[in-house]
Amino acid sequence: MSYRDDRDADQARIASLEHELAETRDKLAELEGRRTQALVLATRGALVAGARPSAAARVFGPGTLRLARRFDGAFPAARFEQLVERIRELCGDPGRTEVLGASLTWFASRGDRSTGPHRIVTVAVRDGATALTITDRLGGLAGAIYGGVGGGVGGGGLSLPIMASTLVPMLTPVFLLGWLGGVFFGTRALYLRLARRRAVELQQVFDALVGEIDRVLGGVPGGVPGGAPGAGPVTGA
Repeated sequence: MSYRDDRDADQARIASLEHELAETRDKLAELEGRRTQALVLATRGALVAGARPSAAARVFGPGTLRLARRFDGAFPAARFEQLVERIRELCGDPGRTEVLGASLTWFASRGDRSTGPHRIVTVAVRDGATALTITDRLGGLAGAIYGGVGGGVGGGGLSLPIMASTLVPMLTPVFLLGWLGGVFFGTRALYLRLARRRAVELQQVFDALVGEIDRVLGGVPGGVPGGAPGAGPVTGA
């Protein structure tokens, strides 16, 4: 083999490696983008223009996580059972299922008093299109963190600023407000960290269901895989 042949082969290998590296970077960027979406979903309370969090969500954090996507093509009702099995596998929960006409709703089986996750998956078929919505209510988690941790630490440790105020009575309001404020912001940070974790898990389930629906619609006459442009995650208050 000549020197020119060796050089051409080396250049071909370099080009191939550069192509593989570019594909890997794209995949990493896509995964990081999905994770970033989930984090924004849990912290800011809104991810789509026009969707604004409530005042309570801005102060305490989101109370509900919601992801939605619309697909061109009607998901066949005959495949609902298969989709339910996939949901159960992804969530690790048999849950409860309701089918009304061309709509499927799956509810997590965890009680309202538990911290969750309290996921609800809805697949609605209408006018030749399929809408996927998945939510997770964080009310139980918020109650456990703000009521259990925040209330316990804040109330139980209130004697500390009271004892300090006996030394400097004039600073009693400062001690009390400083203690309660510190407890609140510490509790809020803990809640947001757990909410981020739930958002990441919800995003993973959502992405898997999107892939499942895409796969089924790709094999259905008239079905077009892929969500409608502009579809994306949104949140409730």
